Amino acid sequence: MLMAMQLTNVQGAGPIAPPIHVIPGAASLAEPSWREELPPALLAMMMTANRIMAMEAVRAVPDGRLTPPQFRILNYLYVSPGASLSEVASYLGVRLPTASVMLVKLAAEGYVLRSRHPNSRRRMQLVLTEHGQEVTTTVRSALFSRLRAGLDRLEEADRAAIQQSMSALRSLFAQV
Repeated sequence: MLMAMQLTNVQGAGPIAPPIHVIPGAASLAEPSWREELPPALLAMMMTANRIMAMEAVRAVPDGRLTPPQFRILNYLYVSPGASLSEVASYLGVRLPTASVMLVKLAAEGYVLRSRHPNSRRRMQLVLTEHGQEVTTTVRSALFSRLRAGLDRLEEADRAAIQQSMSALRSLFAQV
């Protein structure tokens, strides 16, 4: 049985996102028509995850100056300290000038330190400040707690299905 779900006010999708079809059972995935419906469903999931991340970032920085792309930079530098501007731009999927403007703002607000790479005068090295690490850790902890609570409410079979899908999702997003 095919069920349609209408999402409203999904950040980045406009006031009313296109309807997506909800898969009522795992067996329905074998039907070829569902393969065509997976891209909009994945996009909706990513937008929902982005909205949740934004809410936690606002809680961690109540003045609202930390945007989701800025948090993505902080999180990237948290797991890849010393990354270059080019690496950050590539990770975000933006051009160098865009990443540079965002990093200048994060540095001015005390989240990121920029310094010359010890082996290259032309390369900048980016690391989180103590404040940047605190904020990033706070947001990550809140996100992980929220996800754990949601996972705990799921049936064991659903948690197992999510765990099994992680490998396929990693492969998918590595190719996109």
